Amino acid sequence: MLTRIFNVAVKQKRLTVNPCTMVEFPVSVKKTTRKPHYMMASEQAKIEFAAPDYLRHVVVIISEMGLRPYKELMPMRKEHVDLENRLVHIPDSKTQSGEGDMPMTETAWKAFKEQIEQTPGSDYLFPGPRQTGKKPHITNLRKAWTATLKRAGVSYFSLYELRHTFATRLSAGGVADHFVSQMLRQGDAGVFKRYSQAKLNMMRESLARLDRKANEHGRTSGMPEPS
Repeated sequence: MLTRIFNVAVKQKRLTVNPCTMVEFPVSVKKTTRKPHYMMASEQAKIEFAAPDYLRHVVVIISEMGLRPYKELMPMRKEHVDLENRLVHIPDSKTQSGEGDMPMTETAWKAFKEQIEQTPGSDYLFPGPRQTGKKPHITNLRKAWTATLKRAGVSYFSLYELRHTFATRLSAGGVADHFVSQMLRQGDAGVFKRYSQAKLNMMRESLARLDRKANEHGRTSGMPEPS
């Protein structure tokens, strides 16, 4: 509670730094923490095939950039997307460190470009239904996301887990943990400890695909035996 209060104070420039930033919270022994889900490339291909275009773009952008779906991506205006310089401006985020510019990957750039082209006449990247009293952008993707996973034949996991996938892919690519935290735009680098659990799932899945006959292939191809 104090952390949230001080975050608001920093955002309003009443404080220069949050004194609770480095506080570590005790882990409850009784409460089990659900492990984050890592989206495999094969799962992503099925999901993108089954998803409507706008949701496919959401999946690509979050897994490529780690944007928060409802706080950062859904309310995004097209003026905040700089296709020429391949940058996205995030004016409002969950944490102060989340605000600013973030570069796009080539894949994310294509998704942004297609989404802009498919939504003419709207200032928002993901415009919602035009109804009185409704927000001008999509605010909930749960129903569409659940239906898409069902069509794709993929077990349910929350859309937010795509941020875990982004973090895991960065880490698996050799990016240092502290920099992964910066890419996630977290207020506390210690938060990465939770995301690191997703790496274990990826490692297990990779180990399950070990070629047990690799040494035999190596010997027949003239490769030296390990000493």
